[in-house]
Amino acid sequence: MSLELAGIHATRSELVRLRRRKALAEGIVDILKKDLDALTASLFGLAQTIPTLRNQANEALNAAYELFAEAEIIAGSGKIEGIALVAKPIDFEIQSGSRSDVLGIRVPTLQLTVKAIEEGKPRYNLLDTPAKLDDSTLKVRETLSHITKLAETVASLKEILDVMSMKRRQINRLQYKVLPQLDAAIRYVELVLEEAERQDAIRVRVLQRKRKERAAQT
Repeated sequence: MSLELAGIHATRSELVRLRRRKALAEGIVDILKKDLDALTASLFGLAQTIPTLRNQANEALNAAYELFAEAEIIAGSGKIEGIALVAKPIDFEIQSGSRSDVLGIRVPTLQLTVKAIEEGKPRYNLLDTPAKLDDSTLKVRETLSHITKLAETVASLKEILDVMSMKRRQINRLQYKVLPQLDAAIRYVELVLEEAERQDAIRVRVLQRKRKERAAQT
């Protein structure tokens, strides 16, 4: 007899308690599996958006490079280098937060904010630079937006994967440890009670036989 079974009181009330625990554990497993299905659907939905976001970022960045190259051809590399030395950099910041997603899970959010240039103080002289350079700058900003959204999606994906991993561990523990232990305990109590019933039945038959024998003697 295992140590787990040794501490079990083989009574009918204990059998009822064990069966209730088993039903509860099975119910929890069903709930966890449904949660896992919902998380899997959400995971696939996010995963399908990643290639699109990555392509959008690559396309915007390639367009920015092409426009920059055209501006360099129009104005000359020396002029572009001179502009780069005096131009104010694009000032931006990314604010992090969180939101409620599937099953109430908190997933991260990222918000890109590009700070506006002070009025009357452009990054460079617009009259002395090709329009292609300004178009390139706009494409860079667009690229930053796509990259931020891509990073947010990947972070959300990781958060959901972590929760899925935790729920799988919970399911495995219930299915392969808790439920087998409960099954063994229930079977043990059932066997003990069945044996006690057989012993009681034998005692009843013996008593009945003795009563008949006494009655026959009188």
